[in-house]
This record gives sequence, C-alpha cells and structure tokens, in this order.
Amino acid sequence: MRIESLAVAVDGPHSPLLRPTSATIESGAVTIIDGPPGTGHTAFSLVVAGRMVPSSGQVLVDGEADGQRLRREVAVVDVPAVSEPDEVVSLSTAIGEELAMARLPARPRHVRETLSQYGAEDWRRTRVEDVPAALRFQLLAYLAAQRPGVRALVLCCPDRYGVQADEALGVARELADSGYAVCLQLTTTTLQGVDHSHATLGRS
Repeated sequence: MRIESLAVAVDGPHSPLLRPTSATIESGAVTIIDGPPGTGHTAFSLVVAGRMVPSSGQVLVDGEADGQRLRREVAVVDVPAVSEPDEVVSLSTAIGEELAMARLPARPRHVRETLSQYGAEDWRRTRVEDVPAALRFQLLAYLAAQRPGVRALVLCCPDRYGVQADEALGVARELADSGYAVCLQLTTTTLQGVDHSHATLGRS
C-alpha cells in the first residue's frame, strides 16, 4: 500500500489549518511527520485517512484518488478531539471500546485478558489520563491494527501526553515490520535527536 499526500492543504475560517504538505506512507515502513503542536497535525491525520477533503492538493492510494478505500484501510489512532479516548474513563472502558471497534469480544473477561497480554492488568481501573504514556500508546496502536481491513495507521502526536520519541518509534517500527504502512506524527521539538528521515507539515 502506498499513500501519497501531494501538497495537501486545509483552509480554516480565519487561517490555514494545514499548509501544503507532501509525504509518502508505504507498507512496511514508518513515515515521520513533524510540525508544531496544533490543528495541522489533526488536519493531516484526517486528510490522509480519507476523513477530510483537502482544500487543495490530493491524496492518492496506490496511484488513485479513492477516499472510500482510505476510510476502510487507514486507522487514525488517538487523534486529539477525534479518536482519542475520554481521559476520565477507566482503561478497561477504553480498551473495551477498542476491542469492539476491532470486532473482537469485548466483555469484561476479554478486556482483562487483553490487558494481561500487554502487562497492563494492574492499570485496568485507572483513568486513561493517569495510565503510563507509553503503555497507553502501545495499547491503542496495537488494537487499532487489529481492526478488520486495516492496512495503514496514523499515530497522532503521542508525545503530547508524554511518550518519548524512541518509545513511539519503537511501536511504529514493530507495526511496520508486521507489514503495515505507518505514519507517526510528532512535534518538532520531540523529534530533535532522532535519527530517522521525516517530512514536515507545511512543506511540499
């Protein structure tokens, strides 16, 4: 799978939400997108996943403009105000919702088994906002990958709640090694010192 963002931009009511940005996201690889905190990351996540139509530019999947395919095959993970879990619910509740989205059994027993699988059972009653950042990110990313038909994942700024760049990149690389196309978005300051090529919001 190859997703190409070709100078995509999104206009806002008063100023651009996303300035023209180009990047390529491919199966078996991690594409890092950096930029300042804010709406640009959210807009880019939604555009490359087919959830938002860009004001200019286009997104191609395997050379074709196919928004329906993007919506079927791209999971947006933990996007602020879009797909992030409610931070005041328990981890068990959030994971139950993720299991249901993946069309997996989501009864309390299944939630406990899933948390145990990831060494997270001790956190099951903890509010999402208080769960260790790296664990939250790992759980959400891995469970999103289990949704039927998903071939690509957009992981949106886990550093905003404390995930370190090397932790985020480790999870992203594991998913890429499993064959997924992975887009990892990070703020520019978090990316400093990371030895990995990247694209930048607002550059085409």
